[in-house]
Amino acid sequence: MSETAPYILNTVQTPAPLRTVYWSIKRGHTTKDELKSDTVLSDDLLNQGINGLRAIGLVGRQEPDYYAVDLPWETGDEELDFRLGVLYNLTSEAEEADWGRQSVVLLNYQYLLQEEIQAFDSDDPSLYKKINRRHRERGYVPRSQQGEIDLNEHKFVNWSRLVDFLNLVHKANGRRHTVYPSPDMIHESIQLAVGEVGTNGRVTITEYIDWLGENLFLIELTADGNVPASLSRVLFNLVREEEIRIVESGDAATVDLNGVPRREGIDRDANSIEVIQ
Repeated sequence: MSETAPYILNTVQTPAPLRTVYWSIKRGHTTKDELKSDTVLSDDLLNQGINGLRAIGLVGRQEPDYYAVDLPWETGDEELDFRLGVLYNLTSEAEEADWGRQSVVLLNYQYLLQEEIQAFDSDDPSLYKKINRRHRERGYVPRSQQGEIDLNEHKFVNWSRLVDFLNLVHKANGRRHTVYPSPDMIHESIQLAVGEVGTNGRVTITEYIDWLGENLFLIELTADGNVPASLSRVLFNLVREEEIRIVESGDAATVDLNGVPRREGIDRDANSIEVIQ
């Protein structure tokens, strides 16, 4: 883990410039002066955008120019493409054998998913202290010249803003957030997973969870082998909107959705996700 790369929760307090700066560079504005003129961002927000993108790995530099790394998928929706690209880059370095410096973003989120925490306050010290202890247990110990970097209220608030921007959580009111990844992103991710690891318009739930963990955000089935409640609610709503079905297909193990009732479109012994539209 590099100790010289910027730590994203210190670098980015306002996430929106990440997208603004990225697309400006893609349009050919490659110097800082050109970016400032094109984006009309303040120096502080421009620096947050540039440094945040460099921390994520979506922007590099060959003096005096910046360059943008291509996004992994083109869905026809630039905003969605950008969110998917950020998550893909973060996931690519979130390896337990050698945690990347920015793994904090997805490790925090995984804690909420696996502990079935469906709502949280961004200024809750008991929560971010528990998450920090879990980081240490898993061997994630980011450092600066001053020593180990611990989560605190400032960093956890910045994290909450970032994952809200990425549509992994949604701000309810004040410091309250709900843990609910956006349905459009989950629907697109199912289609991508079907195309990469599925067959005949279907992917097993286990394969889909594995695909998410390798490409978008860290997640595992719960201890009892079910889908965590926050993701289950999104899948349930996609079934209700008739965009997917949760079906029994083949001989893969049955996987239940935690925290949601039975309904039409969810088979009793379901093990797969089928894309309808």
